[in-house]
Amino acid sequence: MYKLAILDDDEHWCRIVQRFLKQQYAIATYKSVSSFLWELDELNQYDIFLVDFVLPTARYELNTDGMEIVTALKRRLPRSPVVILVTAFMSKNELEVHGKQMCPEADGFFAKDAGLELLAHQMKRLLPPSTTEDS
Repeated sequence: MYKLAILDDDEHWCRIVQRFLKQQYAIATYKSVSSFLWELDELNQYDIFLVDFVLPTARYELNTDGMEIVTALKRRLPRSPVVILVTAFMSKNELEVHGKQMCPEADGFFAKDAGLELLAHQMKRLLPPSTTEDS
């Protein structure tokens, strides 16, 4: 079973994704950058990350750009995970046109209003075939 980490402050959306994908993925959610585990050993266990465009940090810090997180994940982890940048502020069409320009390190982009079936399809397409069968 693939392991999925979701870094997003929208708890409602995270719960919906968890319910929808729980049969195919082991899922962990993080609401803020400060709660996200920055130990390489911890992060390295995940096969795929869903990262929100704008993430809250501690009160004394500014919001963190999800694109910075994508870049950090790609540069810090020895084995490159699949990273999909998610947003509620851009449409699917806008992301198709501008996504790679904004964040070339991201493997994919997802508009939250596009539907979870599309997200599941995109994740399946981006992940390598599983080496074990979980039934």
